[in-house]
Amino acid sequence: MSINPQIKKALVVLSPDLIKPDKPAESALIRRAISLAKRTGCELDLLHICYDSVLDSSILTSGQDRQRERERLAEADATLLAELAARISARGVDVRHEVRWDHPRIDAILRKVADSKPDIVLKQAKEHSYVLGMATNTDWELARRSPAHVWLVSDAIDDIEHIVAAVGNRFGDPADVTTAADYDLLRTAGEIGHSFEADIYPVNAYQVPTTSAFVTDIAGPMDVSAKVQEQSRKQTVRQHSGMVKALAKYFRISADNVYVREGNASKVIPEVAEAVNADLVAMGATNIGRLERLFSSVTVEPVMAETDCDVLIIRDGGDSSVPDVAATAAFGTARLDLQEAISNPQNAFDSPQDVANLDEVSVEFRNRILQAWEYDIRAEMTDENEGGVVREIDVSTLDEVLSAKAALEMQQAGSANEAARLSGAAG
Repeated sequence: MSINPQIKKALVVLSPDLIKPDKPAESALIRRAISLAKRTGCELDLLHICYDSVLDSSILTSGQDRQRERERLAEADATLLAELAARISARGVDVRHEVRWDHPRIDAILRKVADSKPDIVLKQAKEHSYVLGMATNTDWELARRSPAHVWLVSDAIDDIEHIVAAVGNRFGDPADVTTAADYDLLRTAGEIGHSFEADIYPVNAYQVPTTSAFVTDIAGPMDVSAKVQEQSRKQTVRQHSGMVKALAKYFRISADNVYVREGNASKVIPEVAEAVNADLVAMGATNIGRLERLFSSVTVEPVMAETDCDVLIIRDGGDSSVPDVAATAAFGTARLDLQEAISNPQNAFDSPQDVANLDEVSVEFRNRILQAWEYDIRAEMTDENEGGVVREIDVSTLDEVLSAKAALEMQQAGSANEAARLSGAAG
């Protein structure tokens, strides 16, 4: 069947290290977000949550002073985030970005989800250690409480080629195999699979109802338990296999890709994911309380803990939990429009030296701005020499651009030498 686009907006939740100047190599989260946007045509909305507990706990400043400092710090981070957005935009992706001062982190993310209403939330996956359903983790909370789908990205995965879709695993009644939610799950997994040209493997775990020995007053215990158990197993396997294969056929998934296995879903799903070398596991989630998790069959959290691949949580939005608005929230606005800085540097800056002194932006990006400025000037000089239309570009600033580039190169070399010196001293 054809796949109708369901993902039109993706919220990308960034960790603080991803917006630092001169940041390390591009993360798996950013690669996955860009790939999703280019393959589906969806818009990216970058979110950075900034927070300083020392500032919020200070008793030496007034409430107004603390709020002004929150806004100042959010504005500084907004400029860093604007650089990342400009890099992504240069790759042909429609991207927006926002910095929020808010706390706690999970509530801040959920408030943003409620405001912007994305179809899916992408976040870097963290280490999980699931113990009795009592561990607190932003990933788990987001999986349970978000009204939008949640995609937890693993650093161990480069691309999406094999997708395991867990269907019919959310209910304990063996007769209840698939539900409408499973159609939604496979529809979303199917869109992603179609976009990434990935194979999809529907997985269903079943458990056979236990039977006790049949007893009569005349003959005593009769050894019929094993026979009844085997008949029950065969009936359960037929039922589950038939329903899951019918669901797979509806979505034009090969019956050879269907896995129906006996056992607990929290064990079966990771086993199949390892067997097919899965890059992504798609599954449903239900929002239940912490105490209830001690006495319920919880699948999402142990699967998250047992797999090294990406995990996609398909939500229906009906049982989401969005917190109230935070009284201390603050929003940051970038001091510079960095996309405009690349497109029209001569309009964004008074002089090339101002670009070289732009400490809140990486050296690489400052070089890109200066190179764009140099390119504009040389293109203007060529047009003038060939009798073209004269534009409003001051060609006399070329020497200033070259001087600023040289100064930036010296600064970059000095930083590299200092880093090497410190590394040698540490060794």
